[in-house]
Amino acid sequence: EWVGAQRLEYLSQGEGSPTVVFNSNTDMDSWGTVLPEVAKLTRVFADSRPGHGGSKPQMGRNTGKRVVERLHTLLAETGQRPPYVLVAHSYSGLFANLYARTYPDEVAGVVFVDASHPDQEDWWHKHLPVQSFLSNVIAKETFNYELFDFEVVADDIKSAGPFPDVPVAVITAGKRWILDTKSWREQWTVFQQDLAALSPRGTQVVAENSGHAIQLQQPELVVEAIRRIVEGIRTTRAADSSRAPTPPE
Repeated sequence: EWVGAQRLEYLSQGEGSPTVVFNSNTDMDSWGTVLPEVAKLTRVFADSRPGHGGSKPQMGRNTGKRVVERLHTLLAETGQRPPYVLVAHSYSGLFANLYARTYPDEVAGVVFVDASHPDQEDWWHKHLPVQSFLSNVIAKETFNYELFDFEVVADDIKSAGPFPDVPVAVITAGKRWILDTKSWREQWTVFQQDLAALSPRGTQVVAENSGHAIQLQQPELVVEAIRRIVEGIRTTRAADSSRAPTPPE
């Protein structure tokens, strides 16, 4: 399905609450293995970024705020209702991070899948300038027309409000990838721990048999992380309802 004058491709299926919102780096097919399983549990939503899948290109450079507002509008226009559990992979982790800070009352949980940290580009500039250059090349190829400046998005996150007190699950790749060095792998571990520490209810697991694309190589880990958060939200909601005072007759 498509929505809006810009023609953005999206998918919404399943029933129940909370709604699980998949944030894609490219098109929504990147969640193709995970999404059908989660749709058996609750309502799911995914979209293709501008210039990918069936979504038309969006010209001009993006800020984090622009991406977040586009998603917020898209969710409303397609009839989605909070609370949301955001699921984000790689660079899209930046936008999920910012969305949770911008709309904390709408977000009930976040799953970061080998997701980017707002300080990583600065670290690369200082310690691994060649890898930093190559990473930017990869990002531009990956995001195609949807250009964005990593450091601008990182600044948007740092200037936003606090991260909400919601369950956070971090899934970290266990295998090295092409740009890895020993120092970067050690720092990436720290960055992933930082993401888990965004919330006092944060957890982290390592996908030992996966590289960066965990949702394709070990999708069951992503499904299980989502399931735990969704079931936890429902359990808390049921407990709160049982404690609610009975109105007088």
